[in-house]
Amino acid sequence: MKVKMLISSNVPVIADNQLSDNSITSRYFSKYKVFCAVRRSIIFILFIATIAVSENKLNAQEKPVKKDIDPYELSLEQLGKIVITASKTPQLVSKVTQKVDVVTDKDMRKIIQTNRNIAELIQYIPGASVKVLSRNDVNWGAYGGIGPKYNTYMLQGLPFDGFVDPMSMEMMAVKRIEIQRGPASVLYPNYLSQDFAGNQSPLAGTVNLILKDNITKPQSLAWFSFGSYNTFTGKLYHENVIGKVQFFVGGSHEKSDYTSYGLPGSWLSMVKNPEYNKSKAILGASLFIDKAEKHKISVFGNFTLHRGDVGRINRGYDNRYGLINLSYSGQLTDSLKIAFKAGLRTYDRSWQEDNYSTNNDQSLRETDGVKQAIVPVDLSLTYKHFQNSSLTVGADHQTSTYNTTSELVNQAKLTGNDAAVSQTGLYFQEELQINKLTIRGGARYNMIGYKIEKLSGILPGLKSQTWKVFLWSTGARYRLTDDWSVFANAGSSFMPPGLKSVGGTLSINDKFVSGKNGQLPNPDLKPESGIGFDLGVEGRLFSVLDLSVRAFNTKITDAIIDNVVSNNPSQTMSVNADGKTQAKGLEISVKQSVARKIDWFANLTLSKSEIIDPNNPDQDGVEIPFVPNVMGNLGFTAYLPHLVEISPMVRFGGRIYDSSSKADRTAFDSKELVNVIVSKTLRLNDNLKMNVFAKFYNITNNKFDMPWQFRDPGFNYTLGASLTF
Repeated sequence: MKVKMLISSNVPVIADNQLSDNSITSRYFSKYKVFCAVRRSIIFILFIATIAVSENKLNAQEKPVKKDIDPYELSLEQLGKIVITASKTPQLVSKVTQKVDVVTDKDMRKIIQTNRNIAELIQYIPGASVKVLSRNDVNWGAYGGIGPKYNTYMLQGLPFDGFVDPMSMEMMAVKRIEIQRGPASVLYPNYLSQDFAGNQSPLAGTVNLILKDNITKPQSLAWFSFGSYNTFTGKLYHENVIGKVQFFVGGSHEKSDYTSYGLPGSWLSMVKNPEYNKSKAILGASLFIDKAEKHKISVFGNFTLHRGDVGRINRGYDNRYGLINLSYSGQLTDSLKIAFKAGLRTYDRSWQEDNYSTNNDQSLRETDGVKQAIVPVDLSLTYKHFQNSSLTVGADHQTSTYNTTSELVNQAKLTGNDAAVSQTGLYFQEELQINKLTIRGGARYNMIGYKIEKLSGILPGLKSQTWKVFLWSTGARYRLTDDWSVFANAGSSFMPPGLKSVGGTLSINDKFVSGKNGQLPNPDLKPESGIGFDLGVEGRLFSVLDLSVRAFNTKITDAIIDNVVSNNPSQTMSVNADGKTQAKGLEISVKQSVARKIDWFANLTLSKSEIIDPNNPDQDGVEIPFVPNVMGNLGFTAYLPHLVEISPMVRFGGRIYDSSSKADRTAFDSKELVNVIVSKTLRLNDNLKMNVFAKFYNITNNKFDMPWQFRDPGFNYTLGASLTF
């Protein structure tokens, strides 16, 4: 089906930059660099493994040292039952059919978020290619070898925007992040964001943020840091419990001159240091409404104000984001549980455009804006039977309103896009636990509707459109031994095109017009459908190493891909990749904790992502934009005497492209990224603890290029301290 408009039809994609890596020499060196990176990874893994095995043998006869254990520093199995994304009820990780990784709050303290984005907290997980363009821009990486929009984000199981909200969420109250890799359960829907890349699907996985819920005593946190670009950060947080009410409240503010993050001479040209101001506030509470603590109500709010400019006096922005979650859970009987969740997500972005492209004129040309509000609702019932088996049935609904405006100087404000989208889903899933075997199967029926008042500034040819689709998901896990298990999963997806992709932020007449930066419309976009498979094994090697191997295969029909049409002006257009789009890959991960002296990890992801379309030679065999063919991560944390910790981490990756056209695309060679955190804890008394830290980002100062003429600014640092009392 197509969304029709009363404007010109599909436009061929043409880019200014020509592919510059066709020579045999450059391809040879590219493969050689990948070979060297893989070789270094293998050597590193063998070296650490040798040390680890030796260390375990030496410590085998030592008596364990008793100490108080931080509940947030427990291992994955010690965490016990956790609310994993493949299910709506607590379960052991070892009994879930999907591969699940957990980033605890201990892990978060070891990771540098140089661009203040949640995606950076999962950048060391296999299969996650994180490309956060700047502190002011979203992650435009890839998940599972298939692009940035095939992985959904959730807060307590309720979806939020995977592009915008990771820039605005405050993480002080988040206890852990759960990452489910592979085709997701039918229990969770698409997210109806119409901004950036539009709708998001859990075909390649899901990321779920879990808030603190075991508050037992008062605790406060004060944080202060200073760093490169005159960056000052302050945070305050307090949690407490009064009777049956647990609550937390906090706020943060960051101010910075920032720095130029665009290529010289690009559309991002900056004549001064960009101003950057971001304020956040959070509030959450949980109440048990009965003496037996079987019924619980929770509320959470996150509010962000992000203001500044991008390096010119009339390139300011004013962004306001709000996120609210409300939930109720109740144990109706010993075997029947009910859960209700509702939320509100608001996005209000405003930005200026100047006349800089004409004789470097910095006078104001126009002010553009986008407003979006999304309301997700979910109601589910879970019935426990056959001891550990469960049947889940439920319904969810989302509504989304989307409005874009443009206001030229001394002219009236004009509406570009004005529409509403809704989605209703009915779902069920059976999960059987039969001795060592877990079998999961479920289905979802989705009804999606678009109502369009304006698209690209005019009345559309078709004011409404609906789709009714059936989706399925299945999986199995078999525990071979206490330490080893094998798993397999499969699932389907369906996504209509987002309204920004269809209507754009520019007129089709703005194509290649100097100073007109944004997205060109494509009214003939078709919906896309996909299917994903994975197969894996995980367990403990030599009784000391946690090893995981997962293979995946994802296929999409009529995949909607964002192509760079022009770099200066910066313009993109969404197009359907004709034929099939396929991503195949292998993920290998190993990690270990050694006698409370060192934690280390290493992982490698190899993938082949391409468009298969023999009828279109310009696209046939072309790599999917933004997806590298190799990615690797190495890192460790050493626990030194006097409560000193050092955490170096390294990322490396292969080449990516910004378009699906062989003739008109730009290649970007990835470079290694080395980060280091050094910290020391000072225990001032039983109730007062101070942590001082130094964070060093990109210590080799690799100022690598990224799509849309963005550039990593290179080395920077942060020095600071936090006080817990």
